[in-house]
Amino acid sequence: MTEHDWERCRDPLPMLDEVYPVRSPDSAEEQSRRSRLYLLACGRAAWDRLPGVCRQVVAAGERVYLGRDPDAGFRREVRRLAEELVHCRGSAAAVGAVARKLAGLGVPAPGGAPAAPPGAWAGLAFLAYFPFCPSTPDVRRVPPDLHSADLLREVFGNPPARRPPLRREWLTPVVVDLARCAAAGPDFAVLPVLADALDEAGCDRADVLDHLRGRDRAHVRGCWVLEAVLEGGPARA
Repeated sequence: MTEHDWERCRDPLPMLDEVYPVRSPDSAEEQSRRSRLYLLACGRAAWDRLPGVCRQVVAAGERVYLGRDPDAGFRREVRRLAEELVHCRGSAAAVGAVARKLAGLGVPAPGGAPAAPPGAWAGLAFLAYFPFCPSTPDVRRVPPDLHSADLLREVFGNPPARRPPLRREWLTPVVVDLARCAAAGPDFAVLPVLADALDEAGCDRADVLDHLRGRDRAHVRGCWVLEAVLEGGPARA
C-alpha cells in the first residue's frame, strides 16, 4: 500500500493488513501501544453497541493505557476478567459475575447499555479484550464494521510514508504541555494552538501541522501526533 492509497482508502481491512501483517500461527510479537490505542478507540466508537460489561472493560483499558495507570495488578485482573468474557459465549450468569468483579475493582457498570444481538457476542467481547493482550492479537476476529479507516489514520498516521520521529528541538516545554493537556482532557480545541507552537519551534512537517489544524476530522485520544510528541518529549515528573 502506498502513501496515497493509505490516505484515500475507505476499507479498513487492507489497512489492517498494513499495520497488522499476517504472521505464522506460532509467531508472537509484543502488542504495540498504538495497537492498543486503536482498539480502544474502536471500542469507544462502538459504545452504543457494547453491552455494559464490555463498556466496563473498555473504560478500564482507557484507565490503564490512556491514563498510563501504573497499577500492574489492576491491569492483570481486568485482563483475566476480559478473557473470561471471550470464553463464556455470553452466558448471562458468567457475564453478570464478571461485571460485579469489575465493579469491585472500581469500574462501575454503566446503565442503559444494550444486550448483545444474537451471534454478535464473540466479536464484541474480542474488541473489549484485545487491548489487554500482551502479544499482537488477531484483529480479524473483530467484525469488520467495528474497524475504522479514519481511526487507523488517526492513531497510526501514515505508516507507508515511513517518516522520521519528531525532532527533539521542536518539543519545547510549551509544545509538550499542550500535548499533555489535549491527551488528558481530551481538549481537542487546543490542537490548532499546538500546531502553532510546533510551527514556532521550527517544525516543518506538513503532515503534522495539517493533522492538528484539520477541522474536517474527528480526533481521539491516541492521536498519532500527540503520541509522537509525548513519546519524544521529556519524561513526566
